Amino acid sequence: MSDKTSLTFDVDDVDDVEEFTAFVSSIIAQHGDNVWVRKSSSGEGYHLKVVDGTFFNHDTGQVEFKERLLAPQKVIEIRENTDGECRGRLKGDKARLGAGMNVGRLFFVKTGQVCGEWIPANLFLENPSLI
Repeated sequence: MSDKTSLTFDVDDVDDVEEFTAFVSSIIAQHGDNVWVRKSSSGEGYHLKVVDGTFFNHDTGQVEFKERLLAPQKVIEIRENTDGECRGRLKGDKARLGAGMNVGRLFFVKTGQVCGEWIPANLFLENPSLI
């Protein structure tokens, strides 16, 4: 198990985009402006990722994240105290943490379906229809 992991959030079954934008705003208020959001593979929810910044990788031609890494226990604590975080994923991550496994993973492909592209959360808040 890694001694550090990324701070990510998973919000399932979003019916009210206005309510979700309030959630995104609260994550930015708590964790700073370097928050990114994407549609989950189900198309019904969203993923959020808190990073320290981004950089352009000249080898890959892609923008990549400068990860904000925290102790896995701290990530679990933050997510436990965040209304809206997927409780099923949290329960699974607690079990993974107890077994010495990594936590906070977000899948790009799940059951054959692909997630959306990451965009800055502030840009999403300006125009939620971008996702």
